Amino acid sequence: MRIVLLTLIVLLSQAVPSFAKCKLKDICTMMQKMDHFSVLNACPGSAPLLKQCKKVNEVGLPQLPTPEFVDNGDGTITDKVNKLRWLKKGLDKRLKLKDAYGYASSESFAGSSDWRLPTLPELRSLLSPEKVVNASGKRSWINPIFDHYRAHYYWTSTTCDQVSYIEEIYQGKHQRKTCQKGDSAAWLVLFKVGSTLWFLTKDAKHRMWLVQNIQ
Repeated sequence: MRIVLLTLIVLLSQAVPSFAKCKLKDICTMMQKMDHFSVLNACPGSAPLLKQCKKVNEVGLPQLPTPEFVDNGDGTITDKVNKLRWLKKGLDKRLKLKDAYGYASSESFAGSSDWRLPTLPELRSLLSPEKVVNASGKRSWINPIFDHYRAHYYWTSTTCDQVSYIEEIYQGKHQRKTCQKGDSAAWLVLFKVGSTLWFLTKDAKHRMWLVQNIQ
């Protein structure tokens, strides 16, 4: 009888997956803050659930209408279609995202103080479909009305829980970029090569290209 009971105990213990105590929701939350190896250490055998987590958040990128830019002659550019006013060139100051929010809202540029960080769809509206000579006199993947040529990353206010993937044409090839880091990561644009990517926001410091709403 004891042999039968011991056999049942062994079989039952083997039948329960080693990650049974780690629910899908918990594992997906951990993936937003930890790398895959750390998650596997915390929940051994959870590899099948890691794959499911990648499918949990599928929020694509909304598109703005095609902009119509006008140079205001004061260091700003107006997008008449989307009712936005942009700085003609990005700021050189590098800040963490949380500090960039405060800096943008507290500073005054071109006689106005209601500036902010752009969303990802807004900042991507500045991209050019090809590398062109812009107002800087040099080439970059930005609408030629803007002044830009350096390899700087620019923050957006869009985090990975708001947009979890994007699709873009980069150097003639279609790419799909996915971010499953939730609000611990945000999207950026690199105009020098015409690309969009994301960074974890805790320690990263990047630059700002400010925008404001207009009537």
